[in-house]
Amino acid sequence: MKKKKETEPLELFEIAVKELTFPQLKLLKLTHVTALKSKDSQESFKEEENVPSEMQPFPSLQSVLELIPEEVGFNIEIKWICQQKDGVWDGNLSTYFDMNVYLDIILKTVLLKAGSRRVIFSSFDADICTMVRHKQNKYPILFLTQGKCDTYPELMDFRCRTTAIATSFALFENLLGINAHTEELLKTPSYIDHAISKGLVVFCWGDETNEPENRKKLREYGVHGLVYDRIYDWMPEQPNIFQTEQLERLKKELPELKSCACPTVSHFNFALCNCNSSLIRARMAESTTGF
Repeated sequence: MKKKKETEPLELFEIAVKELTFPQLKLLKLTHVTALKSKDSQESFKEEENVPSEMQPFPSLQSVLELIPEEVGFNIEIKWICQQKDGVWDGNLSTYFDMNVYLDIILKTVLLKAGSRRVIFSSFDADICTMVRHKQNKYPILFLTQGKCDTYPELMDFRCRTTAIATSFALFENLLGINAHTEELLKTPSYIDHAISKGLVVFCWGDETNEPENRKKLREYGVHGLVYDRIYDWMPEQPNIFQTEQLERLKKELPELKSCACPTVSHFNFALCNCNSSLIRARMAESTTGF
């Protein structure tokens, strides 16, 4: 969006993100299109200009990996343009980046900056899943599929048209598993049993996953991971599974923690633990310094 003069209206430009460099992307003003039609459009523009740089849209993958605590796991979806069965491409784009170079940049960044963080890759593009699997063996990848649903148009690539075919592809390419559309899994739960019987992990995504009753059903069906919106609003007291695992490991390594009666919370802190806290801190200091 371009601002000519303070007294003149704002002008909207539409451009594919792929045509911009990262510095150019960060310079964009992203006030919503509907704000341009309001009387306060100039005010919205000023408010966006005053937002601190670290709070601006489009952080780099490297900065996110560096700023977010390592105990927070990442499900990194690698985007690629999809072609519908009728021949239409996403965003009317028939060309994109060089896939090989594109993936090398992503993988190099994650391998150098992720540290001990739990990372899963996922993508709707079958070729990307295959390439990520062959380019590195540290992080697993899930094959995203929308299957047959009423929400989205059918895709050209036969490998992701149904959950059953996506399962076969994931098995053939030795992927971690599939991330299927919830609508199809709820209609045909046998897809879940079939994938699990083959040793695959099953995640699911979609608007239907936002409903608590559906999530309950999916857990009962054996789904390993649920992707849905505003997770904290639904389960504010749910422990962070990565921090819970860390606490369990510490209990095995530090006998003093085995009898800890402090509740498991999402942000475990030794300062809040009243059980042998001084001894625990001393042992932690020893393990940190290498003694």
